[in-house]
Amino acid sequence: MKLNPMNMGALIALAAAINGPFAEANSPNPKPDNMPFTIDAKFPGGNIVVDKVAGDTVHLSPDLTGTLQPWFYWYFRVQGAGGRTLTFVFNKNYVGVRGPGVSLDEGLSWNWLGADAVKEGAFSYTFPAGTNAVRFSVGMPYVHANLERFLVKHRGRPDLHIDTLTKTPKGRDVMLLRVGNMKKKAPYAIAVTGRHHCCEMMASYVLEGVLEGALADDAAGRWLREHADFLFVPFMDTDGVEDGNQGKNRAPHDHNRDYIGTPIYREVAALKERLPAWAAGRPLVFLDLHNPALKTDIHEVVHFLEPEARDQAARLDKFTTFLERNQQGPLIYSQQHTMRIGTGYNSPKDGPSSRWAQALPNTILGVTLETPYANASGCEVNMDSAKEFGRDIAVALKDFLRDHSRAVVEKK
Repeated sequence: MKLNPMNMGALIALAAAINGPFAEANSPNPKPDNMPFTIDAKFPGGNIVVDKVAGDTVHLSPDLTGTLQPWFYWYFRVQGAGGRTLTFVFNKNYVGVRGPGVSLDEGLSWNWLGADAVKEGAFSYTFPAGTNAVRFSVGMPYVHANLERFLVKHRGRPDLHIDTLTKTPKGRDVMLLRVGNMKKKAPYAIAVTGRHHCCEMMASYVLEGVLEGALADDAAGRWLREHADFLFVPFMDTDGVEDGNQGKNRAPHDHNRDYIGTPIYREVAALKERLPAWAAGRPLVFLDLHNPALKTDIHEVVHFLEPEARDQAARLDKFTTFLERNQQGPLIYSQQHTMRIGTGYNSPKDGPSSRWAQALPNTILGVTLETPYANASGCEVNMDSAKEFGRDIAVALKDFLRDHSRAVVEKK
C-alpha cells in the first residue's frame, strides 16, 4: 500500500488505523485486538493509496506509479471491520456504473455492490459481524491463481499443452497455452491474447470462456480442435497483473503500444517471434481481448475495432454476423457497435498488437475486442456473463472458419 505524504501527527493517527508500511513485514499479528480496522493491498493484483482516514470515512485513490495519465484501477482489502459501516471516497470517475466489486471469500467470487450504493464516487458498506476480510475493487479481479483453478479441471488432457512464452523481468513465467491435436497441425491457427493492459481484468473472464469453448466436449469444441490449433497468452503483462501495477498508458508506452519497431518489453518480443513460427503460414485469426474505459457511451457496449484492411474488415462483418445470430449468453453483440476504422479511438495511426497481427501475410482476421467492465447495453457484465460471452465467441469462430473453408474450396 502506498501512502501520500502528510504531517507527522496525521501519520501517527493513520498508523493506528491502517496496517501499511508501518507494520513489521513479518509480524504474525501487526494489529493488536483493540486497534481499529486495517486496509491493505498485500496480495496478487492489489492496488490502493490511502489518502486520509477520518473516523469511519476513508479517502482513497489508485496507485498510478509509472503511469503517464490518470486511470482507475484499484483493489484493496479491509480486515477487522465486522459489524461496522465504513464509507470509502474515490474520485467519481474511478467507480463504475454498478459500484465496486465486493468479495467475501478472498477474491474467489465477486458481486457488484450496486449503482444505488454509490454517490459521487463514495460508497458505504456494512461489514457482516464476524467477517474477517472483505475485498473491494473497481472490477472483478482475475490473476494467475484464477487461471490455475480453471486449468486444474483440465490438466492431463492430451489436447491441452501448458508452456511458457518467456520469463518476466521479475522472473515469473508468462504462461502460454496450446489447445488442439498435438500430433498434427490443423489447417487453421487461432491466437488469443489478454492483459496487454493488465488492469483490464474482465477481459480475462472472456478469455477463459474462449478457452473453455475450445476445450468443450460438444460439437463446436470438437470441430475447433480438429480444424484449428489455438495459442493463448492470458497475461501479456504478467508482472503488472500480479503486482497490481495497472499498466494502461505506462511510461514510456505500455505493452499494447510496443509492436512498432523494436519492442522494449520481452513478452512482446517473444510473441512477435513465437506466433509467426507457430502459425507456420496457416490462415491465422488473431484476437486480442481488452476492456474499454470505465463508463459512458461506447464504453458500455461490447465492440470490436474494425481492421484497416478491407478484406479483414469484411471478414469481421462475417464473423460478427455469426456471433450476433447464434449467441446464447446474456451479453449481446450488435454489429452496429463495431467501431469502424477512423472513428472513435480506432485510429489507423495507432499501433496496438492487433495492427501488427493484421499485417502478417497469413492473417485472415486480426482484431481487438472491447468488453465493458460492468454494463454492456444494459446487461450486467460479471464473472459468469463474461465467460459465457467467451463461449459464444468460440462457437462463432467455428462458424466463421467453417464458412471460410467452404469459400476456399468453392474458389478452387
